[in-house]
Amino acid sequence: MARAYPIYEARAKVSEILRRVTAAATVTTFFLASCGSRSSQPTYDAAIQEGKTAAQELINQGASAVAIALVDDKRIIWSQGFGLADRDTGQMPTHSTMFGVGSVSKMFAAIAVMKLVDRGVVDLDTPLVTYLPAFRMASSGYENITVRMLLNHSSGFPGTDYRNADIRSPVPGYVDQVLQTLSMSRLKDPPGYMSVYCNDGFTITAALVEAMTGKSYVQFVQDEILTPLGMANTRYPLSAFSAGSYAKAYVNGAAKPQEFVNTLASGAVYSTADDMARIAMMLLGGGRVGTTRILSSASVADMAADQTIGSFDPIHNNSFAFGLGWDSVSQPGLAAVGFDGWAKGGDSNDYGAAIIVSPQAQLGIVVIAALGNGSARAIAIAERVLLRALYENGRIAAFPSPLPPVVPPVAPVPDGLLAAIAGEYAQGSLIVQLQAQPDGSLQASVRSDAGWTQSGPPLKYRDDGWFASDQDPLKAFKVVDADLLGVPTQYFLNRAPAGYGHYLNFGVFAQRVRRRPGNLSAAWQARLSSTWLVVNENPDELAWNGMDPRLRLATVPNVDGLIAVRPPAKPAEGHIDAHIVDASASDTGGTMMLIIPQLNGRDLDDLDIVERDGAEWVRFGSYMHQPLASLPVLPRGATDVVTIGPEGYAEWRAVASDVTAVQVTITTTGAWHLYDPEFKTVANGKGNAATSLPAGKGLGYLTVFGDPKQAITVAAQ
Repeated sequence: MARAYPIYEARAKVSEILRRVTAAATVTTFFLASCGSRSSQPTYDAAIQEGKTAAQELINQGASAVAIALVDDKRIIWSQGFGLADRDTGQMPTHSTMFGVGSVSKMFAAIAVMKLVDRGVVDLDTPLVTYLPAFRMASSGYENITVRMLLNHSSGFPGTDYRNADIRSPVPGYVDQVLQTLSMSRLKDPPGYMSVYCNDGFTITAALVEAMTGKSYVQFVQDEILTPLGMANTRYPLSAFSAGSYAKAYVNGAAKPQEFVNTLASGAVYSTADDMARIAMMLLGGGRVGTTRILSSASVADMAADQTIGSFDPIHNNSFAFGLGWDSVSQPGLAAVGFDGWAKGGDSNDYGAAIIVSPQAQLGIVVIAALGNGSARAIAIAERVLLRALYENGRIAAFPSPLPPVVPPVAPVPDGLLAAIAGEYAQGSLIVQLQAQPDGSLQASVRSDAGWTQSGPPLKYRDDGWFASDQDPLKAFKVVDADLLGVPTQYFLNRAPAGYGHYLNFGVFAQRVRRRPGNLSAAWQARLSSTWLVVNENPDELAWNGMDPRLRLATVPNVDGLIAVRPPAKPAEGHIDAHIVDASASDTGGTMMLIIPQLNGRDLDDLDIVERDGAEWVRFGSYMHQPLASLPVLPRGATDVVTIGPEGYAEWRAVASDVTAVQVTITTTGAWHLYDPEFKTVANGKGNAATSLPAGKGLGYLTVFGDPKQAITVAAQ
């Protein structure tokens, strides 16, 4: 039912309109005008309508709620919510309804560090160890990592410690966990060599801020950013939020529990469109809003300098022209119409967000949605609204249209090109093969459970030097040669429409991987048939993401000496979530080996074989895995008292299954998880339970969680 709120018009200061329109759409609309008559302000009716249309489209695509705010440097021009914050109660999002903003949280980290720079407490180009003397990594060179490198993704860290990062409960010690993980990790590449998206760099800025201020990171952000800017509805998820205070996310129609992104400085913030609009206004205002100054204009300018210039980058990607905190300081959707733009997107399992500001246009926009990993669509909406605003006020001659899918002419393939570029390429979690076809085209395939599975139609060589299909001609690929730390290397590049679709984005898709000297050793060959089970994953993650707890190893055809690691993950769709490591130099370690700037070389890890109690365990990044073959078997009729070890690792038991169902009784205060023989979840929960393993051949598997030295009784009947 539509419901109207009072309208307050204060010509001398601020006017606010709060209105509900439909159960599926509008909720909150604010117009904040500066002093002077309303007629002196540009009109944005068409831009607002563009935003309303785009938001409703996003609701139709699955978002449960959306909020948008359009601003200039002095006022919120328009702010509105759409959809339902709570489908069960019919609650619509209001001006105070929070959404997770994911990696847009990095803007708070960058602002916090730049405040310390403004005060002379921190220097961007001073090594991190100067401020955090205890910081260590497992390979030399880490002492050259500077504060700037944390903020521009060039530290050389492996990427993201995903353990406990995005789950359904708070983990207060997550930053310490990341520092511990880094102490066991090698550098992926020399610090400063290239910029590749890296969450851990931002995560540990929290430790830097705490060390230099004596305050917790969250308290510093509150005192120095949120309170001065009047951001009363912005929170870090240190505990559960009150009912109705945030927009819920849904899966298969059911509300998900609150998401806790424990990375804090990298991705944890919950906020509103109105609050985030204050950040946009501050940056448009050169570091201040009204009389409130947060940063110096010099620091705002430093944040907006392209940090990738001069670094290793086979092709420049305007969407990842990293600033300090910003994903892009050359936002391509605005650049396509002649305007500058600084942009940051943010994703989590439950939310997607975007913030874009254009100092030249003196406009900014915030789009946040209860839609998992929805930042790309948030960016597209943000572009649409800004483009419409520029056109509406005569600042661009025409409103752009998405690029038409024109098929470019086929050209003769240069002699030797297909032979030179055919082969295997990899990115963070994907392995691709390019095969030359008799007709001169290229066929791409991805590594799947069935082997190599064709991906898309054949790619034909075009007169612009790129390969593209007739069916999707705007998406194109090419292979280029590059000098990688003195070694000739090939990179698989891609080109495709992005954002609103009126421009092409260029990026590095994958890196060529080649045969390593010699075959895999006998030790590695023996491990290829083995399975390991994760022992230090958070039980909430296992329960809510339907995670397969197994780690497995496989070879990759044509690239002997390399191993594809398939870590515990959600069930794969269409391809193996496989991470390439080089096992040619050691019988006990496989090293991460990809050096890909921008985005697709993120989140790599080493694999280490760790001897424990006469068995070979596996450490992959922060995760530890126990060999499946070492599990004690709990036969029918048996009772076992399981004691959690000093490290707090989960304990696994194999449960005998036969022609009748097995009743499993668990006496515990902790969590537990029961799997069938194929590692599909049968049941999970916390506390005492009686459940059953369905009849069938083979073994089921039970994992129990608890505190160190805790005794847990399990029985099978």
